[in-house]
Amino acid sequence: MQKTILPLGLLDFSLAHVQSLKWGCHSRNLHQAVALAPSPAPSFESAEEKTVFSRRRGRRRAPGTLATRDSGKFVSSPVFKLPKSFTSPMSELEKRVLALQTTQVPLDVLHPQSLEATPDSEAVLLPRYTDEELFSMYEDLLEIPLTQQPVEVTKSSEEGKDTQAMIEVRQQVCAYMRDGDLVSAESAIESVKLSGVTPPEDIINGVLGYHALQGDIERFERFMANILTGKPSETQRDLHIKLYLRDPGVFASRAFPTRAIDLLHKYEASGLHAPMKSYTRIISSLFSVRPSPSPPSISSTPDVPLGRLAAHSQAWDLFAHMRYVAHPTPDAHLYAVMIRACASAPLSPEPERALDLWTEMLDAGIVPTKGTYDAVIRACAKAGGEWVHEAIRFARQMRDRFGGGSSKVGDEDLQGVTGPRTWTALLDGCKRVGDLGRARWILAEAVRAEGLNEEMMQHMFHAYAAYRPPFKRGATRIVDDEADVAPTTLPDQREPLAGATEGLSDLPSVSADISSDSDAVLTDLSHMDTMPSFSHLPPQSPGEVITEARALFDRILQDTNLTSHSSSNVPPGPLVGKFNVKLTPRLLNAYMSVYYSHASIESARDVFERLFSSCGFGLMGDSRTYVDALEKCALARPRERDIAGKWVDELWTRWEELEHQWVSGVTETTMTARLVERAHAAVRRVHLLNNSVDRAIALVRTFMLRYPPTALLPPARNPSSARVDAPSQDATNKRRITLFAKPPILSTRTVLSNPSATPRPLVRLTSAIGPPDERVPPLLSFADVELLHARLVEQGRGKEVGFLKWACKAYEGALRTRREAVLGARIPVGEDVQ
Repeated sequence: MQKTILPLGLLDFSLAHVQSLKWGCHSRNLHQAVALAPSPAPSFESAEEKTVFSRRRGRRRAPGTLATRDSGKFVSSPVFKLPKSFTSPMSELEKRVLALQTTQVPLDVLHPQSLEATPDSEAVLLPRYTDEELFSMYEDLLEIPLTQQPVEVTKSSEEGKDTQAMIEVRQQVCAYMRDGDLVSAESAIESVKLSGVTPPEDIINGVLGYHALQGDIERFERFMANILTGKPSETQRDLHIKLYLRDPGVFASRAFPTRAIDLLHKYEASGLHAPMKSYTRIISSLFSVRPSPSPPSISSTPDVPLGRLAAHSQAWDLFAHMRYVAHPTPDAHLYAVMIRACASAPLSPEPERALDLWTEMLDAGIVPTKGTYDAVIRACAKAGGEWVHEAIRFARQMRDRFGGGSSKVGDEDLQGVTGPRTWTALLDGCKRVGDLGRARWILAEAVRAEGLNEEMMQHMFHAYAAYRPPFKRGATRIVDDEADVAPTTLPDQREPLAGATEGLSDLPSVSADISSDSDAVLTDLSHMDTMPSFSHLPPQSPGEVITEARALFDRILQDTNLTSHSSSNVPPGPLVGKFNVKLTPRLLNAYMSVYYSHASIESARDVFERLFSSCGFGLMGDSRTYVDALEKCALARPRERDIAGKWVDELWTRWEELEHQWVSGVTETTMTARLVERAHAAVRRVHLLNNSVDRAIALVRTFMLRYPPTALLPPARNPSSARVDAPSQDATNKRRITLFAKPPILSTRTVLSNPSATPRPLVRLTSAIGPPDERVPPLLSFADVELLHARLVEQGRGKEVGFLKWACKAYEGALRTRREAVLGARIPVGEDVQ
């Protein structure tokens, strides 16, 4: 083992300095090394050595031998020769440093005991240098002049530091932007450019960012063309894409961002890839696109705007395209966006896909953030069933990684889990499995932390609606002093009752055992004498469920100043604190679902009138509010069908007004074609349960007149159809299929290069068929009229049966023709669609 006298750090520094000087001299500036040596007199060869014969004699070899060339020798006639005794300063210094490095030091000498035993051996074995010699050596090492000093690129005062004039321009532009005077700010920057000085990029980006935030496309691109002389920077490309996403026509209406996607692909075609946050912006915008409008006045036109299903598929395709073209490894924020999208899939949640992305993110070495944990918890919780346990497991992992608050009350699995997003996701999972106990604990934690919001209360009311109380009056045994009475069962208890609210379609079936005391539940929202205690035990009867739900809703009304009750009457428990919840139609529908599941239809009708009538609170509902009420009437028990029939007549009058507005497209409503189908099916069932077959048949005829089967097909776009002359009879009966459900932006690229006319992703994650068509107008299927068909057959009304069969086949044929046109099947020109 070798030891050195010098410290290792100092020795390494010395060797590095010497080697840099040595290699710099020999590799780059060999001609300057000659300047270190004295200039000797040139030595010339003698005349004999210059003769041709003398050189030949020197090269004569034996026959048969091979000539070898020494690669280390370089034969030339030197201009001058250095003396053999010459030693360059660099070589001398290197020898002195290497002598220190190669000094052999025995281990026994370095051992403390050996040093004490042989004090004189140190002087024999180790060459000692005095402090003056070491100091002189290091001075020589550091003071040796470099043969070529490295060129230091120093910025000028104009580049590295703003001049006084540029500082004044910067302050002036900032003042103009604070005042909103963008014209003066642009003029100041343009004057700097005209003076021959390049404006700083941060000033230009500030003005561009203001235009992008306002969505002013014209001024942004004009200023960008006037100021920029070269290619836009990465920040400027991101602002350009943000500009098209903030366009009022896209941002306010949540429309499909077609122009932003086109701009992104054009940047890719030019070799200037946008940053990852630009892709994240577009993908997030695609996930927020609203559903496509489906009124008959719009859905039958060829230029129907793309909706939520198409945007969702395009977002996944763009995610795959980005990884092939620009950024192979997404960041944690983009992973969180894609995992959260698995929870809000159009058809059903995709927890398996979310876990695949989660595993892929961990394998890439990306540290998960709180947003990523919230996303995977939401994806698992929304799937319901056994996936709720996975959501709880991820919640515990997030608590262990990031920490959390502590509480003396609650569930051991969720102890310390905090955050509104986490609470919202877990409440969504609790309502899907009917776990009211855990949902009540999460509600108490949210109220205590003042993190309650509208979505959490919506999930809470759904949890009350999906909860099955353990107490059933029909299963109790009444004990008398004289005799035991067998348990009695109410005659109407075994008829199933299903919830009819949004978000409850995939919940477990709601208990149908409605106790007789539920009819006596007080529906007066201002009555607070029977305030529930909110103990650790969940409600034991339907009446207690409704009482707790009513108490929570009354607290929301108090905070919104719709009631005159003071907070001093509020007992301790989860009601302590402020409910910062906004009343929305979705929240009102969730609250009504509790009455639809646990109360009688008469009680539900009274609460509905108090909330939505002008005589009550006068709150605004949406189309789903009336669909839920109609479906509740369709599932009424036999003794409640008279009340349900009267209530349906009132509800149908209001529904007709909303449907007329939706058909004409006058106002913006939340109504969709599928809700129209559900509403008509519920009303037909109510008429049939009340033995009004004629009214059900009349409703089918009205539906066909309003939404004929031919509305499923697009209008013919023939040039001759625009003529004023009356078309022939054949042209009237025959139509050409010109439906294009997949526009170019949703099509698959067939070449490697991205065409500038119709740019599109390179790869896709969706199938070649494409997303489901959400622009199909209302239609009639046999499942919707199956009960009506049975009643007509029972009464022997063959004519009406034939009409019903023809109507179902007409819609079926039109839908099949539409599907074939979408899939690209060949349909002969002029084929009869009926």
